[in-house]
Amino acid sequence: MPLVPDTDNDDTAPESLFAVLRHAVLDGPGSTPSRVRHVVAHAKLDEVSHELRGYVDTMREHAWRSTDEQVRDLLTVGWSEDQVFELTVAVALGAGQRRLDAGLAAIARAQTRQATEPVTAVPAQAAAWPVAEVTRHAAA
Repeated sequence: MPLVPDTDNDDTAPESLFAVLRHAVLDGPGSTPSRVRHVVAHAKLDEVSHELRGYVDTMREHAWRSTDEQVRDLLTVGWSEDQVFELTVAVALGAGQRRLDAGLAAIARAQTRQATEPVTAVPAQAAAWPVAEVTRHAAA
């Protein structure tokens, strides 16, 4: 798969662009073996070495809580700066994919529910409320 979308096909749909990104991050050239990048992207923590487990979990769930100390610990046990970077990008890609999939699934469920549920009318009492009154109650 090319690292740049084929402009002749004008295949710039988000799914296609994300597939190109995923391929580049997980299967493209790098200091970290592709298999390891796949494992951390999919958060298969049971397949991750002990020293990586905490870092991968932190980056996947709470990236803002990652620390310089976690990175130093990885460098101390033998991971290179390039490898830590590649692992970080792979984890972020996997976490982003997981969140994207969850969001798209929620939208699909809402659309299905909306298509199958009958339309209900707004109660007459609620329709008669002045906007300022609704805003005042909502702020309380």
